[in-house]
Amino acid sequence: MNTNAAVSSLADRTYIPVRLVPSQTLVYNERMSDYLQDYYEFTSLEFQCLASRQNRVGLLGGTFNPIHYGHISMATIALYEFSLGEVIFLPLGMPPHKRGEFVASAQQRLDMVRLAIAGESRFSLSTIETSRSGYTYTVDTLEMLSRARKSTDFYYIIGADTLLELTTWRNYERVFLLTDFICIMRPGLDEEKVRQFADSLSHRFGHKIHFASERGPNISSTQIRMIAAQGGSLSELVPDPVARYIDEHGIYRAEE
Repeated sequence: MNTNAAVSSLADRTYIPVRLVPSQTLVYNERMSDYLQDYYEFTSLEFQCLASRQNRVGLLGGTFNPIHYGHISMATIALYEFSLGEVIFLPLGMPPHKRGEFVASAQQRLDMVRLAIAGESRFSLSTIETSRSGYTYTVDTLEMLSRARKSTDFYYIIGADTLLELTTWRNYERVFLLTDFICIMRPGLDEEKVRQFADSLSHRFGHKIHFASERGPNISSTQIRMIAAQGGSLSELVPDPVARYIDEHGIYRAEE
């Protein structure tokens, strides 16, 4: 497989930094541009060229079964708060941790991610994992990306719950050599416990884990699949095009 073709190249762009508005409540809109505008505030004092961001790339891996506003908010927070030039969504091909669980086909999950990120030019979709046969592991993906984009600094975006499971990943020591991590907290987790665990990893691998100041919403794909199976509304959980796709293809009705 041509790994260079698997991930879109970064354009020579200039970005304007933004300042987070910590007190502002997340407002989810169908159009990503509206979502970003509601979530962030541009400040004239911070207008400056940041072309150097083009080699700072966020990676958001996941089953995306289905993709939802929680995933999108994580990517958005990382994009702006850590001055990333791009966030690449990496749907898993055959996830080893989902054995025995219903997972929509790779093509369906790719379609849903494509629909969800269509409004943001700095979000892109890669098939690097869905194109591989057998179980897919993050370490293999990072090895391929590192070879394909030697001058790129990668930042793997994870939720705090995933951070607590990092040492269960295949060859996790190697993973820490290939990427930094951006951790997004979400409601319901013990932040002190998460940060203590992150500190223990930092002592072993260096300061490779960065915490976002903003929290992500408490939305789960499991919750969405249960609602979809019962014919409930997915508004405010997934973008409207994704909700329509799920309904039209009856993806999760098999879980009834």
